[in-house]
Amino acid sequence: MYLVNINRAGDIYKDDDGVILVPEFQEVLNGEELGQVAMKWVALVCDYESPYRHFTESERKKAVSKDLYNTYKWKGEKSPKVLAALDKYKQLQFDPLDEQLIAFNKKITQFTTYMNNMHIDEDTAEGLQKIMIGIEKIYKTRQTLVDSIERRGERQKIAGDKQLSFLERRKEIQEQSRDSA
Repeated sequence: MYLVNINRAGDIYKDDDGVILVPEFQEVLNGEELGQVAMKWVALVCDYESPYRHFTESERKKAVSKDLYNTYKWKGEKSPKVLAALDKYKQLQFDPLDEQLIAFNKKITQFTTYMNNMHIDEDTAEGLQKIMIGIEKIYKTRQTLVDSIERRGERQKIAGDKQLSFLERRKEIQEQSRDSA
């Protein structure tokens, strides 16, 4: 995950600066009837790297609620503290390339739904052909966007002014020599 670190047991690291330093996250972690599971809910619903990222936002909320709370409609979802944490999470991780990709994916889903519901006959066949040409153009533009995201590489968390460790320096030197070759 990008903003919060989750250990192998599925818990948020308590000493993670991404959690400790954000007041809205602390409100959820320390809130009555909220806590660690509620913060995981926020992260899994919002994070660009969430395993639920391929669902629409409403479907993501349902899936995460079902997995964490065993209900499709978690009552804490409407809590002002949770809503504030959702907004803050989205603000802190905002990336225009990822947001554009999300928009393209939504449009592709809308086209797919429209085509699935469309009855095909002689009168509608030409319209369907135009839709398919439009979808092809969206796919090409989307692929260009995906390529840009991949070229950018993995997101790096901003670090302080600490020196690199021996292994980090060695890896950096290897990557630089590989890039210059």
